[in-house]
Amino acid sequence: MPTPTHTKEAIRAAMDHLIDRATKFDVEALETIYHKDFHTTLVMPDSTVATYGKEDFIAHFRKQAEDGKTQLNSWADWHDFHVLGDTAVCVLTRKHSGMSGEEMQLLCNIEWRFEDGRWQVLREQIFLRPLDS
Repeated sequence: MPTPTHTKEAIRAAMDHLIDRATKFDVEALETIYHKDFHTTLVMPDSTVATYGKEDFIAHFRKQAEDGKTQLNSWADWHDFHVLGDTAVCVLTRKHSGMSGEEMQLLCNIEWRFEDGRWQVLREQIFLRPLDS
């Protein structure tokens, strides 16, 4: 039987917390949510690719907060949660304008690692698409 921290419900709660803190540009919380080895890959609509480590990605959120952005869209459509030992994967679709300034559809694959007594985001793969695609 899985421990209470290692369930689909626990991953959903971790995802809800991530979305809440990221959409409000809470860089202090993101420092604890993103793993020290965090890596994200963004595939833009024109197929260009941008990658970020933890510090650069958090700096992106910090800059948006400094530029006066108030909150991103927190909408999410959940597709799958899978827990295997101290790792988990969440697949979902999001909508927001955080990377381009234009409201986009984001197809996301988020990998989590349970370490230091909490779930932390290790990797994100995000495919950005226009809303009408």
